[in-house]
Amino acid sequence: MKASASIIKATSGKLLFAAALSGLILTSSPLMAEDKVIATVNGKAVNESQLEIAAIQSKVNLKDITPLQKKLLTEALINRQLVLDEAKKANFDKTPDIIARVKALTESYIAANYLATIAKGFKVDEQQIKAYYDKNVATNTPKEFKARHILVKTEDEAKALIKEIEGGADFSKLAKEKSIDTGSAARGGDLDWFSEQDMVAAFSKQVASMKKGELSKTAVKSQFGWHVIFLDDIRTTEPPEFNAVKQDIEKVLIKEKLNQYLEDLNTKATIILK
Repeated sequence: MKASASIIKATSGKLLFAAALSGLILTSSPLMAEDKVIATVNGKAVNESQLEIAAIQSKVNLKDITPLQKKLLTEALINRQLVLDEAKKANFDKTPDIIARVKALTESYIAANYLATIAKGFKVDEQQIKAYYDKNVATNTPKEFKARHILVKTEDEAKALIKEIEGGADFSKLAKEKSIDTGSAARGGDLDWFSEQDMVAAFSKQVASMKKGELSKTAVKSQFGWHVIFLDDIRTTEPPEFNAVKQDIEKVLIKEKLNQYLEDLNTKATIILK
C-alpha cells in the first residue's frame, strides 16, 4: 500500500530531458589515448577502446574486470564484428530503418555527452547549497502518523465493523480476525509510522483529517478494498542534517542550471512545431 517518495524533487519538465540525455552517456572521461589492438577479425582491428566501452555498458570498470570478464567481453566484440561484416555484405546497414536509428543514436550520444561536458563547468558553492537547504529541506517537516486498519472487501463489512468498534469491540482483535491485509492483521492492524506520501491518496486524506485516538466515522475505499482506520498517534518529522543531503542538493542545483541552459537555447532558437 506504500509508495516511495523523494525528499528533494526537481520542479521543471526540462530537467526530465536533461536526465534522459544523461542516461545515454557511456563515459564522461576520454577513452585511452593509446588504442591498443586486442584482436583482429578478418583483418579488422578490435581495439581496447571498444573493450572499455563494452565494459562501461556492462557497468564494470575496465581496470577492475577479471580475466574471465575480459575474455567474455572480447569474445562478444569479436562476435559483433563477425555479425557486422555479414550485415554489411547484405547491405543491411543501408536500409532506411537502420540509417534512421543509427542517426538518432549518434545524435543522442553526442548531445548527451556535450551536455555532460557543459554540466562540468557549472559551479555550485556552499552558500547556494545552504540556501536551498534552508528554503526547501529544513522547513520540510511533514507529519507522520501511526495507525491501525482493518481491510475488508465490501463497504457493508466495513460499516458493520465500525458499529462493533463503536460498541466497545476490540479493534486489534477484529483486525486479526477480519482483515484481508494479512501482513498488518497479524499485528492487530498496526501499520507503524508512515507519511501521507507513503499511502494511497484516499487513505492518506482520511488519516490527515483525523485526530489522535480517533476511529474513522466512515469506511475508506481504495483499490485494495474498504478500510476501517484507527489513528493512534501523530508526530512531526525532523529534516535530514545538512551534510546528509548536501551532495543531493548540489545535483539538484546543477540540474537547474542545465535546465536554464536548455531554456536559453530554446529562447535563442527559431522553433516551428508542425
